[in-house]
Parts: sequence; C-alpha cells; structure tokens
Amino acid sequence: MGVKNFDVIFIRWPVQSDLRSRCQQDGVPRLLVVEGCAQPPISDDPVEDWVRPPVSTDDLQARVRALQHRFNRRRAPTIDATGTLTFGQHTISISSTQTELMRLLIDRFGKVVYRIEFMERFADRTPKLNRNSLDLHIMRLRRRLLPIGLLIRTVWGRGYMLDCMEPQLSF
Repeated sequence: MGVKNFDVIFIRWPVQSDLRSRCQQDGVPRLLVVEGCAQPPISDDPVEDWVRPPVSTDDLQARVRALQHRFNRRRAPTIDATGTLTFGQHTISISSTQTELMRLLIDRFGKVVYRIEFMERFADRTPKLNRNSLDLHIMRLRRRLLPIGLLIRTVWGRGYMLDCMEPQLSF
C-alpha cells in the first residue's frame, strides 16, 4: 500500500502502538508523543521521531519540519512518456522540452545538473538550446512546479538542482 497522506501523524506512545506499526508499514512520517514515564521506543527510521510533553510550539514545529523534509527527500518525482509529472498526490502536464529537462533533473533529484549536460541533451535539436533559452525554460518550469511542492534551485556558475519545498506549518 502506498502512502496517501504526506502529513506527519501524531501518535500517543505507548497507547497507540498499533497505529505506529501500521504507519511504519506504510512509510508514513510520524511523531510519537511519549506519555508520562513511558520509555520512547528505539528507532532508526528516518521518518519517525518523538517528543515528551510539554513541548514548545517552536520545538514541535522544528521536529515536524525535519520529519517532513526527511520524508520528502526519500521520494522523488516521476515523469511518464506523455509529459505527466507526478510528485506525491499531485500531477501536472508539461511540454516535451520541459519533459526532457525534467528527466535530467529527476535522474539527479537533489543534486546539481550542470548547464553543459542540458546543452548536450539538446545538441541535435533545432533550434539549439543556448544559455538564454535554457534559463527561459527553467523559469517557466519553476512556475509550473511550485503548486506541486517542487522547486528548481540555481547553483550559481554550475547549473540547476531539483528539490522539494520545505513544508509550511500552521498550528
């Protein structure tokens, strides 16, 4: 079963240990709220953490953000042959040129794709991709990706990197 909800789940520990087990199986990010004098479980799962109440709002937000970020880093976007880009629950359609650019970025999700690599990918096309047209395509892609939680970072003097946005929390 795939993850349907990408929010961090709060689980009372040890009372809701069965819910924790289900979330572990499904890969759901979770924050255990350790009650009373209970011992927190030992876990090496990067999408699980724990707090003991009372906890400040700032600390709670930091833990949730860290879990969400680790969760997002574990999942990469996908793109099919028709130019349908999927990330989490979101799907968008992009142009054929944008699809080729995204394939490079997805293959190296979270890592730099150098400008020269983009140029080489489009070397046999007419018109050829130059620095200005690459920048224009990237600008348009950035606008398309924002609503689905992805962003393209500029790595100055080198190229671009596809990454996921930090989650916005409201308590």
